Amino acid sequence: MKKLMITPLLALNLLANSGANTDNKEALIAEYKEMFSKISKKRVGVDDAMVDRLKAPFLEVEKKEVKKIAIKDSKSNYTQPFSLQAIFGNRAKISGSWYKVGDRVNGMKLVTVRDRYVWLKNEKFRKKLTIGNKNEKISIK
Repeated sequence: MKKLMITPLLALNLLANSGANTDNKEALIAEYKEMFSKISKKRVGVDDAMVDRLKAPFLEVEKKEVKKIAIKDSKSNYTQPFSLQAIFGNRAKISGSWYKVGDRVNGMKLVTVRDRYVWLKNEKFRKKLTIGNKNEKISIK
């Protein structure tokens, strides 16, 4: 019995609400038509000549020149540290290349070759290179 009474009440409620929704729908449609009519009106902007006369909106930053100080030392122009790898007689393998006494190694002169060290020299200073304790095989070609 309760089900029979609830069903017609729900149906009446739905019918009443559907009429209210049509008013809302019509109001929304009218609102959208008004928006579309505003959008469709032709808008007049700034002409091209006016745009060309405008100043650029971006700032141009002036670059300051940084002066580079170059140290000019024609005798000593090496860039990597020296590495004494082997000694054989009066020859030494320094940074992968073989040199004898009197040869120039990156702007320095090979002055002395001893059993465990060599001396390199230029006008300003002397440099002593020593061999570590690691035994390496030396091949002579």
